Amino acid sequence: MREELLEIYSSSGKKTGKKATKSYIHKKGLFHATVHVWIFSEKGNVLIQKRSIKKKLNPGVWDVSVAGHIEYKEDIKAAAIRETFEETGIHIKEKDLLKLGIYTSESNHSKIIDREFHHTYILKIDEAKINLNYKNDEVDDLKLISLREMDLLLNQNNRDILIGKNKNYYKDVFEAILKITKENYQ
Repeated sequence: MREELLEIYSSSGKKTGKKATKSYIHKKGLFHATVHVWIFSEKGNVLIQKRSIKKKLNPGVWDVSVAGHIEYKEDIKAAAIRETFEETGIHIKEKDLLKLGIYTSESNHSKIIDREFHHTYILKIDEAKINLNYKNDEVDDLKLISLREMDLLLNQNNRDILIGKNKNYYKDVFEAILKITKENYQ
């Protein structure tokens, strides 16, 4: 299996036109781009995934429905579609992706310096299209949580759920989904 080639970005989020392997980028702490897709249902339930225990970063942690690297020269929405299928088995359409924004994330791990620009989308789908038994080498489990549960999790400091240190990122996601579902969340 070939290692992914990623585009190197400047610290301000601009493409440089240069490419490198994912391992090199992580070793050197170079900026690069990822996609995040937060999937939610018309009922206001949010799909989260449990990262595979085999993952180098944050193994076994529950987080965003879909997250993955954008390959060199790959269109951002094409990456979102590809990653959504790879990690959930769900086929989606570009027109259904609603861009929330781009979030910067920097973290240091043992031998890995991760500097990413998360191109973040939300996606509303019918719960019947979600196979909670879907698993692969990147995802150990999928589950739906209510917006109420998500709100409670955002206010906890549990490192096994919701990886990021950026609470504003999660709050933005939560508020965008809440607004679309028009759930009476009191």
